[in-house]
Amino acid sequence: MPRKLPPLSALRAFEAVARTLSFSRAAIDLGVSQAAVSRQVKRLEDQLRVDLIARSGASNRLTDAGELLFGSVYRAFEDIEATVAGIAGSGDRQILNVSVAPYFSSQWLTPRLMRFIARHPEIDVRLHHSYHPVDHRRERIDIGINWGEGRWPGVDKVKLLDGSLTPVASRALLSRIGAETLSPAQIATHRLFYEFDIAHWHEWFRLEGVSPRHLDAQRLSDSHALRRAVVDGHGIGLFFSSLVGQVSEDASLVRLSQRSVHIGYDYYLNYSSEIELPHKAKLFKRFVLQEAGT
Repeated sequence: MPRKLPPLSALRAFEAVARTLSFSRAAIDLGVSQAAVSRQVKRLEDQLRVDLIARSGASNRLTDAGELLFGSVYRAFEDIEATVAGIAGSGDRQILNVSVAPYFSSQWLTPRLMRFIARHPEIDVRLHHSYHPVDHRRERIDIGINWGEGRWPGVDKVKLLDGSLTPVASRALLSRIGAETLSPAQIATHRLFYEFDIAHWHEWFRLEGVSPRHLDAQRLSDSHALRRAVVDGHGIGLFFSSLVGQVSEDASLVRLSQRSVHIGYDYYLNYSSEIELPHKAKLFKRFVLQEAGT
């Protein structure tokens, strides 16, 4: 008996729109015009005699029927894509898509990644940099390591590393001023760097019982830039306690206090709570938790 399925082109157009919630982005993904995508989706809705996408000038959303169809179509295309990759030159290799915060990727994950690859040579790991978790249902991401509060709907998570911040300085700066360490009051007299909010420096000083009248503070909204400025001796940085010393270059960094300030954000291993975690992602999850000592 022949299968009673809508045209594949219409399903592809719908999947792209449902995944991005944008007709224009779907058109870019598919390499066709936006009008062509709209026609295909309308054709599918007419055939099924139901609205799949509630259209709006500001945004689009899936109807209940659209949500139901998207779940099935998305998984089907994922299976087809994996199978095609397997028979088109990849052999038995599997592709694992990992969303990971950029600084965590370069300083923590990448130095350890070859150990995972050595254990599982059949898995190709593809890193996609993002501070916040992706929409696991709409994007082709198997598992993530991201930064945030951890309150993400539809996501299961495990805390990997604490996100507390602590003052650090370079040995070069300390040598230049003839000191082995600095007291909180002395720290307040130096140029300070922070990544997120100057209030975090004020909170750290409050915890230390110090109330400086004025802070010479500069925001560097990138972890790499902040660490570089501190390593080069330009000032003192409020930096991730758990990531100090993760690379050889950080041997030049000195933690100036055992006290840290927690801003409500941590690094979490995360994945969809609505989709079965594939075996390749379970292997990666186990490896990362072992490496983190979690």
